[in-house]
Amino acid sequence: MNKHAVLHLLLTLICLSCVASAKDGPNVLFIIADDASRSFGEAYGCDWVKTPNIDRLAKKGLVFDNAYTPTSKCAPSRAAIITGRNPWQLEEAANHQPYFSAKFMAFSEALSRAGITTGGAGKTWGPGDAKNADGSPRNFALGSGGKGEGGVGAGFASFLKSKPKGQTSFYWFGSKNPHRPYKLDAGIGAGKKTEEIDHVPGYWPDNDEVRRDMLDYATEVEAYDAEVGELIAALEASGEAANTLVIVTSDHGMPFPRVKGHINDEANHIPLIAYWPAGIVNSGRRVPDLVSFIDLAPTFLELFGVDGAVMGMAAITGRSFTDLLRGEPKKDRSFVIIGRERNDVDARPGSVAGLGYPVRAIRQGELLYIHNFESDRWPCGNPDLGLKDTDASPTKALIEAAGQSDAFWQHAFGKRPEEQFFDLASDPDCVKNLASDPAYSAKMTALRDKLMAELTLQKDPRVLGQGAIFDQYLSPRSKAAGGQDKPKVKKKKPASLP
Repeated sequence: MNKHAVLHLLLTLICLSCVASAKDGPNVLFIIADDASRSFGEAYGCDWVKTPNIDRLAKKGLVFDNAYTPTSKCAPSRAAIITGRNPWQLEEAANHQPYFSAKFMAFSEALSRAGITTGGAGKTWGPGDAKNADGSPRNFALGSGGKGEGGVGAGFASFLKSKPKGQTSFYWFGSKNPHRPYKLDAGIGAGKKTEEIDHVPGYWPDNDEVRRDMLDYATEVEAYDAEVGELIAALEASGEAANTLVIVTSDHGMPFPRVKGHINDEANHIPLIAYWPAGIVNSGRRVPDLVSFIDLAPTFLELFGVDGAVMGMAAITGRSFTDLLRGEPKKDRSFVIIGRERNDVDARPGSVAGLGYPVRAIRQGELLYIHNFESDRWPCGNPDLGLKDTDASPTKALIEAAGQSDAFWQHAFGKRPEEQFFDLASDPDCVKNLASDPAYSAKMTALRDKLMAELTLQKDPRVLGQGAIFDQYLSPRSKAAGGQDKPKVKKKKPASLP
């Protein structure tokens, strides 16, 4: 028996000896979108996306106004959710399309080993390669995926019926919406109008083509809302709705240039709604506190009475927010840390593993400080490689065609200075860098120092002078790992910077 197998056996025994009865606490239904920004209808003041099912939960639950993912790509964001740790504390899993080390336990695995009934459907973690210590595929104790017979609601209903009577449960539903590709002009076809959109971010051209792309995105978010409705209907039919905590969220921002995969407010600032009739105090509240995805795992563990220490080598960094559910905030949540490493191996020249674009940032109050560790690199990959670190879309094609002399091209794909500083109160789109403004010098210095001190405590290799390790981690898609070859470089000469 290898050392990882021994570790998992010991952790299982610890789980079984220290957990409260599996019949205590609430059930949890966790519903997560794939690539949705904070555009959930009325809940977040958005008129051009209609989400009646999510709005109904918001009115009777809690709306978190300042929830953040620590990174805006699927695999590392979801790794943070399931482990309660920031991506830079998860070795290879800090990258997108990575290997996920067997030594990092998921909270769902801890729940399952403690006797809690767990299950799920759809997307949990990925894309990447995750295996158990014995080399078998890893599903994080959340089932094999799929919608089940009759759709997402029927699959959840089947799960509820099959669990032991009186047993508490955790269920994860990972939607594929609103991930691209989209059906072109699906929004127009559904009767939506471009003039309904009240704001086009300042880093995109405000024209008909971009607005139509946004409307196509809206139809995908509305498809997600319909899935939420199916799940809630199944929950209510089961008779267990009163004592079930429902979380509705998204892994990161929308799949548009300068959002998904980037570090700014729209990329990392995500929707988060909690609904729990029997457990939330003073429902209908808005929660201003800054919370992170790494806070979800300890919250779930606390609700189920499972000691987080059982997660062993993957000690939890996040903090439970059960106090916010009860309306009694007890912790300092005045700041949140975000960052990124290598997003897409195909967009990274320079080595077989590929080079990433390392960033760390901190938001406190209405201020956002961003530190670009390798500002000589391209944030979306070398333009010669096709800017693969931005999902294909009409908006991307329009901006890319404008060329490097265009301001929108620079916002989306251009190189960035080492430091960026934004006042979100006056500049929520993060288009005016205040890093060189003397009026903000003292505040920026204070935030920079706070960020580096916190990352040092978290043993982030990037701030300890060991950041190159993230570039050298292999990906299942890299040639050295037996995956796909490196992409071929286009022959055309890139345009020069202005």
